[in-house]
Amino acid sequence: MKTCVKCQTRNQESSNFCKKCGFSLSNSSFEDKKEKVLGEKKKGFSWVVACLVIAAVALAGVAYWIIQDKKETNQKVSSQPKVKVSERVDYAGQTVRMTDIQAKVEKGKISIPVETVMEKKIIRLEYESKDAVIPLAAYVTQSGKLVTAVSMCEPCRSTRFHIKDRTLVCNACSTEWNLETLQGISGGCLNYPPDVIPSTVENGKILIDEKTVQQWKPRV
Repeated sequence: MKTCVKCQTRNQESSNFCKKCGFSLSNSSFEDKKEKVLGEKKKGFSWVVACLVIAAVALAGVAYWIIQDKKETNQKVSSQPKVKVSERVDYAGQTVRMTDIQAKVEKGKISIPVETVMEKKIIRLEYESKDAVIPLAAYVTQSGKLVTAVSMCEPCRSTRFHIKDRTLVCNACSTEWNLETLQGISGGCLNYPPDVIPSTVENGKILIDEKTVQQWKPRV
């Protein structure tokens, strides 16, 4: 049976016009089909728009996280102690490998001789806690800043780096970071330079709080 959309009267299937109001039943069928098709198109379009909005929000979140992470890294580096150097530090055309030294702990502070870092340019030591062995690094920048950090490229798990020209380079994946700012330059681990940890300089020693190192957790 055909139902008239205008007066809701039921008509024979073969009827072209409503027996009560005369409304065209064939046009009604056509309009119903048209509305159905348009409705399906609108639903499909809405789904596409929703997916695009979700993707845009996700990308914005990732971009915000990267920017904030870079800002935090830059702030950590800028807060590192600076020493007066008698000679200008210049790594242009040079490759300087890490020198391993023994860790010393004094009254809750990990102690590194400033003189050793100034001489070797970049050093590595291992701090042994109850739960893990945490590799640490210290190096001097061309501006005389002493940077202390966890010596780890977390995505590839390498714990060794070297200085090449004006960059810090991971020995395993060859990712490069700006030596002064630790901003990524090239490579696969750009967002994970050695994680900078606070330090101070007192009486010719770089001092790192032992608890800060003990509480350190990998970012990935």
